[in-house]
Amino acid sequence: MTSAEQQAEWDRMHGYYMAQGEKYSFGELWPRVMKARLDLLDALEGIGDSEAGWSASAETWSIKEVALHILKNSRGTRRLVQALAAGDTADTSGIEPPRQTTDASMDELRAQLRDDGIEWSAVTLALPPAPPLTPTARHSMFGDLHARAWYLFQRTHDLDHRGQIEQVKSAPGYPGGQAA
Repeated sequence: MTSAEQQAEWDRMHGYYMAQGEKYSFGELWPRVMKARLDLLDALEGIGDSEAGWSASAETWSIKEVALHILKNSRGTRRLVQALAAGDTADTSGIEPPRQTTDASMDELRAQLRDDGIEWSAVTLALPPAPPLTPTARHSMFGDLHARAWYLFQRTHDLDHRGQIEQVKSAPGYPGGQAA
């Protein structure tokens, strides 16, 4: 994909996040966000620690690294949504956590991701039904997003990384036996 095509895709996603976030309440967006999280948890089901720590190459993230990234991003995004929905400015520094290893087991990471999804649900109930569309916070690729746009961003973030997990599971040499 050329840089112009990439920018066009990012602009399209920005428009999607903003339009959907302006059209739907947090409660109306919640099923989409939670379905993505449940699909992610399904993709992680049955993966042991040896499979989760495996990587096809030095450049390719392991499933464990992906799971930790999703968890850290999700926690940061949730705090960001809460701040923006309250009309406060917010820090986006934790939104794109770098690749990092962890000693946590896959069982622990799955439980944390499940609990994080439950926390999203609890927070959703406490968010104002019609938060302000300002302030916004800047995403490095998708530009300035308001609270509900950031909320919806978590859905696509979970879906994108679910796809990344599926790619690892289908890579030649994957120890889980699912590779083609």
